Parts: sequence; C-alpha cells; structure tokens
Amino acid sequence: MSLAKPAMPQAPAHAGALPDAADTAFAKVTRRIVPFIVLCYFFSYLDRVNVGFAKLQMQQALGLSDVVYGFGAGIFFWGYMLCQVPCSLLIYRFGMRRCMAAIMILWGLVSAATMFVTTPLEFYAARFLLGVTEAGFFPAAVMYLNKWYPADRQSRIMSILFLAMPLGMVLGGPISGALMSATHDLHGLDGWQWMFLIEALPAILLGLLLLRMLPESPETAPWLTPAEAATITRTLNTENAKKNTRFSAALKSPILWVLMAICLLFNIGNYGLVFWLPTIIQSTGMSSPLEIAMLTAIPYAVACVAMNLNAAHAERTGERRLHAALPLLVAAVGMWASTLFPHNTVLAMVFLTIGISGLMSTLSMFWGLPGRVLAGTAAAGGIAMINSAASLAGLIGPVLMGGIKQSTGSISLGVLALAGLMLAAAVLLLAIPRQLMQSRG
Repeated sequence: MSLAKPAMPQAPAHAGALPDAADTAFAKVTRRIVPFIVLCYFFSYLDRVNVGFAKLQMQQALGLSDVVYGFGAGIFFWGYMLCQVPCSLLIYRFGMRRCMAAIMILWGLVSAATMFVTTPLEFYAARFLLGVTEAGFFPAAVMYLNKWYPADRQSRIMSILFLAMPLGMVLGGPISGALMSATHDLHGLDGWQWMFLIEALPAILLGLLLLRMLPESPETAPWLTPAEAATITRTLNTENAKKNTRFSAALKSPILWVLMAICLLFNIGNYGLVFWLPTIIQSTGMSSPLEIAMLTAIPYAVACVAMNLNAAHAERTGERRLHAALPLLVAAVGMWASTLFPHNTVLAMVFLTIGISGLMSTLSMFWGLPGRVLAGTAAAGGIAMINSAASLAGLIGPVLMGGIKQSTGSISLGVLALAGLMLAAAVLLLAIPRQLMQSRG
C-alpha cells in the first residue's frame, strides 16, 4: 500500500500574487471610501424622503390635499431630472470631490429652509430647489466608484451603497417620528419644522469634511502603496479600453434606452412606496406617528439583509439576470398580496416587507450594469440619463398614488398599479442579453 500523499489540485494559471494583491488593494479601498459615501448618500436619501414622515403633521397644518402633497413630493424630481445630465458632465470635467462637497452643503441649506414653507407654492418651490441641488450627487458617487472598481466588483459595492436607502427608512423613520413627537410646539414651531432643520445639518457638515475624506484617485490615496495603486489603475485601464467612452456613441446604444426604461418602471414603484408607505400603514388602522414610523422601518431592515445576500450570491455564481429580475417579480407579488389585507396591519406588513425586500435587491444589481458598458464621458452622461429616468419616476410615483387615492378613495388600487409596473420592469430585465449581465473574469 503506497504511503505517497495524493497530489494537491493545482491553482489556475491566473491565481497567484497579482489576484491576491488586487483583492487586498480593493478591500482597502472599500474600507476607506465606501462607508463615508454610504453615510453621505444616507442623508441625501433621508432629506429627499423625510417629507413622507412630515406629511403626518404637515398636511393638516398647511391644509394640503393629497394631490397637492403628491405633486409637492414629486416636483423634487423635476429639478433633479432637469439638472442630471448637465451637472454630471460638469462634474466629470471639474472634479467629482469638489462638486460633491458643494452639492451636499447646498442641499442641506435648502432642506433646512423647508421648515419655513406655509403655502403650497412655497412647498413646491422648496422641493424643486432641493431636486436641483441634489441632482449631481448620485451620478457623481457612481462615477467616483467607477474610478476605483472594475465591473466585476461593482454589484457588491452597489449593494453596500444602496444600503443607504433602506437604512434611510429603517433609521430615518424612527428618528423622524421621534423628532416630530419630541419637538412639537417647541418654541412655537411644529415637530415637522424641527425635523427638517435637524435632519439637514449632517449634510452640511459632511460636505465640509468630504474633501478631506475622499482622495481624487488611486494614485493620490495616501493609504495605498504605489504597487496597490498601480494594480487598481492597470485593472481599470484594461477594462475601460473595451467600453464606450464617448457620450454620442452611448446615445446610439439600444442598451442605454432599455436600462432607462427599466429604471423608470421599477422606480415609479419605489418612490410611490417611499412617499406613501406611512400613509399605507396608517390606512390599516394605525394612528400614532411614532408607531407608524417604527413600522415603516421593518420592511427596509429586512431589505438590508436581502439585498446583500442576493448580491453576494450573484457575485459568487457570476449570474446576473435572475438575481436582478426574480427579486422584482417577488416584489410585484408581494405588493399585490398586501392589497388583499387592507385592514390587517400584520399581514399587510408581511407582504409589504416581501415586496420592498425584492425591490431593493434589484436596485443594487441594476446599478452595477451601466459600469459594464460605459466609461469616461459616456459613463457621466449615460448614468445621468438613467438616473434621470429614476427622477421622472420619482415625479410620477407619488402623483400616481395621490391621484388614484383621491379619485377612488382606495390606496390599494395605487399599490396594485405599482405592482404592475414592477412586473413590466422584470420582463425587460430578462430581455437584456445574458452576456452583458454575467461576470467577466
């Protein structure tokens, strides 16, 4: 009987020092820059959607109808949409860090000023200006991350970035509810006014810190060794050579327009839910602003886990199509099922949680796609155009929900409409060529 040890399986030819060095370098980048960007995006999202919590007091205080509120919540996206492409091209030209810092300070000031609105026209103006000032932040953040990560690493990074959205609801709901309850009638101001002021301050402070926290590029990062910076730069340069880099060429690509259509459809559902979820929960029989805010946090807390499990599994298997489309199908079913129990808070919350978890899982997968085909000015303009579709969705979603509720008296019909749009987006995702959505090793 031979005592010789069995031969160990040989590592693939490409496995060795370079992949290990690359993994180390990218892990260091993730630790250093991603948490700060997520924190900034958290307050961007919170300052955008906290009007949904303010509605619980603000609507009665200012005498706003459902349609006026829905239009005011949505007009944010007119400013956001109109400024997307020009802002993104200017950001690409003049530098992402400086522009991101200025954007944060400006949106913080506008968000704080929302506390002073007293009429529908002033409400519209404040929301529109908030959209204008926030317009460049998300495209700038995506472009900035594209300068640090190749396409095959972006889905996981986007899932981390998009944690800011569910966290904005998980933490933002209870924080907003607690602020409104604790500060109501403080120094003669309503709780919703204090909420806008207090929640705007972190954006201003983070904007002042941004230039110190985020380096311009791998070459200027003091915490990367020269070898690590060279590894990242070489990886990105090799990948970018295969992408569209001219904006005019990107405009002729059918995939850009398909991505815009998908983004429009599922974000109508996303923003319809974001701005009306407290009201949907209230319609099941809840009345306390704090209790409603706490319940609003539950679906997004579960979504934090679901979206990261989905992204991790997609990265491990290299499969993108089903990991993007199936969660959206689940979201559509969950939204539909929630309408079957309009007066049962527990069951409605269960299905809303399923729906929102599916929707958020698709979000992180979706935003890894543009970086697979676009670079340079094509990425700047293309990402801005896709995000403009999301902005248009943000205008349509709240107004659609408000119009359906006011004309029919039923919020459930609005939720059903959102479910149908999510289903259509899932079908379009499945129509994208498979090779585009697979990892490229």
